[in-house]
Amino acid sequence: MSHDRHEWFLNQVFRHRAALKRYLKGFMSSEEDIEDLIQETYLRIYGLRDFDEVESPKALLLRIAHNLAVERVRRRTVQATDNVADFDALDVFSVTVPMDEQLDARRRFESFCAAVDSLPPVCRRAFVLRKVYKLSQSEITAVLGISTSTLEKHVVKGLRRCRDYFREHGLMEESACRSAAAVPMLDSGERT
Repeated sequence: MSHDRHEWFLNQVFRHRAALKRYLKGFMSSEEDIEDLIQETYLRIYGLRDFDEVESPKALLLRIAHNLAVERVRRRTVQATDNVADFDALDVFSVTVPMDEQLDARRRFESFCAAVDSLPPVCRRAFVLRKVYKLSQSEITAVLGISTSTLEKHVVKGLRRCRDYFREHGLMEESACRSAAAVPMLDSGERT
C-alpha cells in the first residue's frame, strides 16, 4: 500500500510542482515562503487516508496550497497588528520630517532645477556632470569632448548663474550672497 501511495503521489501530485509554484507566487513574494508552503502542501496531501479516491489531485493540491497560503497571510497580518497594538506605550516619536520642512525642501529642489535648466546646454551638461553626478574632470572632458580649462569655465559659469538666479528670485539670504560672490570671476572676454 505504501508503494501505491508513493506512486500516486509522484505520478498524480508531484508532477504539478511548477503549476503549484506559479500559483503560490500570487500569494508570497519570498522564494523561501513559497518553498515552505509547497512542502507543507505535499505533507498534507501525502498524509491523506483515502488518496486513491481523489478525483482531481491537481485541484486538491491547489486547494490545500491556497488554504495554507491564506492562513499564513492571515497569521502574519494578526502578528503585525499585535506588534503595533502597544505602539503608544513604547514612547516612540515620529522620525518623519514635518510637512513644512518637506515642502521647503521640495521648493528649494525645484528652484535648483529651474536654475540649472536656465543654463546654456553645454554649460548645463558640464555643471550637472561635475556638481550633481560628481564625475571627475577627466571623465567629463572625455564625454563632452572639451578641454579641462573649458570645463572649469562652464562649471564656474554654472555656479555664478545659479547664484544669480537664486538672488533674482529671492531664494538666497544676504549672508549666502556674500559667500557666493567669492565664486571666481571669468575672463572678461567670455560670452555668457
